[in-house]
Amino acid sequence: MPQHKISRHVAYCRRCLTLLPGVFTAVDLNRLSLAFFLLNALDILDHLSCITPEERQGWINWIYSCQIPSGGFRGSTGTKTKEPSIFDAGHLPASYFAIASLLILGDDLSRVNRQGALDTLRKLQNEDGSFSPVLIGEDKFGEVDVRHLYCAIATREMLSPVTVEEDIDVPAAIQYIQKCKVEPLVRQLISDL
Repeated sequence: MPQHKISRHVAYCRRCLTLLPGVFTAVDLNRLSLAFFLLNALDILDHLSCITPEERQGWINWIYSCQIPSGGFRGSTGTKTKEPSIFDAGHLPASYFAIASLLILGDDLSRVNRQGALDTLRKLQNEDGSFSPVLIGEDKFGEVDVRHLYCAIATREMLSPVTVEEDIDVPAAIQYIQKCKVEPLVRQLISDL
């Protein structure tokens, strides 16, 4: 990629990290995912050094402010309440984005409620091996698809469960992925023609 295009991408990422364009204000509840993609872009472009140490620490502190006390992360501080609330719940993709962003920023994850996050991952797994994105109390909510399985597996890998009790049901997750393969479905559709 020509250097002038890289510099424009870097400038855009820096701008969005400090002040979101007006069209993005409606998605403030997804600020953590936007931050992840911007930080990741800077890292891929090998320009993460454009973030000052003070800005880096500010982002790390903000990400930790999105952590749910029981484990996991919310998508932004916009839903944070003083008292526990069903409207202020952890979100599986937000947890993935938070932990990945902390690692991109060079954090040691020492402030992550590791046990709570792993407990929440296990509770979000469905019997068929898939994952729901949100846990409110003991109830799972949201669409179930492979995106959430990816977020769960990546989060699991970053948090490195030590015991079987801490871990998700890996064989069930593998079976879910195998059921999602398109090949058998395509073969069936072709044979039906």
